[in-house]
Amino acid sequence: MLTSKKIRALKPKETRYQITDSAGLALRIQRSGVKSWVLRVPQSGRIHDITLGHWPEISLMQARAIARQKKKELELEPSGSYTVKDAFKFWCSKKKGRIISYKDEKLRLEKYIVSRIGSRQLDSITPPVIIKLMEPIESAGKASTVKRLLMRVREIFDMAVNAGYLHSNPLSKITKVFAVPEVRHMPAPDWKELPIVVSQIESLAPQKYRILFYFSLATLLRPGEVVSVRLDWISEEAITIPAECMKMKRTHRIPLTPFLISLINAAKSIRKNKRSPFLFPATNKNRPISSQALAKWLHSQEVFKDRLVAHGLRSIGRSWFADNDVPFEVAEACLAHLVGSQVVRAYQRTDFFSPRQKIMLSWHAYIETCARCAQVLLKKPEESGPST
Repeated sequence: MLTSKKIRALKPKETRYQITDSAGLALRIQRSGVKSWVLRVPQSGRIHDITLGHWPEISLMQARAIARQKKKELELEPSGSYTVKDAFKFWCSKKKGRIISYKDEKLRLEKYIVSRIGSRQLDSITPPVIIKLMEPIESAGKASTVKRLLMRVREIFDMAVNAGYLHSNPLSKITKVFAVPEVRHMPAPDWKELPIVVSQIESLAPQKYRILFYFSLATLLRPGEVVSVRLDWISEEAITIPAECMKMKRTHRIPLTPFLISLINAAKSIRKNKRSPFLFPATNKNRPISSQALAKWLHSQEVFKDRLVAHGLRSIGRSWFADNDVPFEVAEACLAHLVGSQVVRAYQRTDFFSPRQKIMLSWHAYIETCARCAQVLLKKPEESGPST
C-alpha cells in the first residue's frame, strides 16, 4: 500500500505508469510528472478507470475515502475506509491535555459510543444511528450525559471532516433532536445555616470525615483537589498546589492560618499510612483517598440528602464572601476561579495572596466559632473536633 513518503518519492518515466494502493485505488504518474488518483471498477464486464483528482491536492487519506464513497455510489463492495474508532483516536490525539474534562469525556465516549459503533465506517453513520443510541440514556434520566455525548460526537465528526475522513458532517444538527437538560446547582444551605450544619457534622461524623469536612470548607478546594494535597506542598506560609493538579491549570496558593494549621496537624495525627506523601492517604496504597469519600458519606446521611454535597461547601464560602463585602476578584481567587477575558488575565497576573490572607483569617474564624458552639452544645470532648 502507498504511503505519503512513497508518493513523494515517485518520479516520472519515459512512459506513463501507475502504482496500486488497495481496493482498486491507484496513483497514475504521467510523463510530465503529474500524479493522478484513479479508481479501477468493473462495469458491464469491463474495467473502467475513474479519475478522482490530482495529488497533492487530494491526499492519500482523502483519495481512499473518495474511492470508497464512489464505489458505494456504484453499488460495489465498499473498500476499507475510516471507522468511528479511527475518528475517535484522532480526536483523542488532539484533545488530550487541551481540555480539562478529557479523561471523563474519553471514558464516556468509549462506554456509550465507541464500544457500540466503533467498528462502523464513518460515512455509514447517520443521525438515526446516534439517536437510537441516545434514547435509552435519555429514558434513564441522564439528560446531561446525552448533551455531553452529542456535543463530543458532533465535534469528532467535525474534526474528521477537517482531517479529510469525510466530506461533510451528517451530525451537525443532531443536538436539536433532544431537549436541553435542566441545569440544577449543587445543593448547599445558606452560610447563615453553617452553625446547624457543623453541629450535625459534629454529632454524626467520624473523626476522619469531620477533619475532611473542615479542611474542605476552610480551603474551598474542589473535592479532587482536596485529596490531592501532598505534605511537601505545605510550607510555613501556604499550601501551594501545582498547576497540573488544579482544574484551571494554574498554580494555587492557600494562605495558612492557625485554624488551617490545626486541621493539618489533626489530619497528620490520624494517618494510618505514614509513608504516604498525601495528607489524606488511602490506607494501604500509595495514593490519596477517593475524591468522592466525603460526598459518599454526606449522601449516606439522611439529614444531608438533597441538602448538601461536598462541592456545595464552596458555594457556602463564596456566599459568605459576598455578604461580607469581600471584593469580587479576591473572592473568586479564593475559589481558584479565572476572572476576566484572556486579555485581562494577560495583564492581571496576581493571585491576590496578601488580601486573601486577611480574608481567610476571618472566614476561618467564622468556621471555628461554629465548631466551638457545636462542641459546647453537644458536650463533646475536645479531641472530637478540630484542634483550634
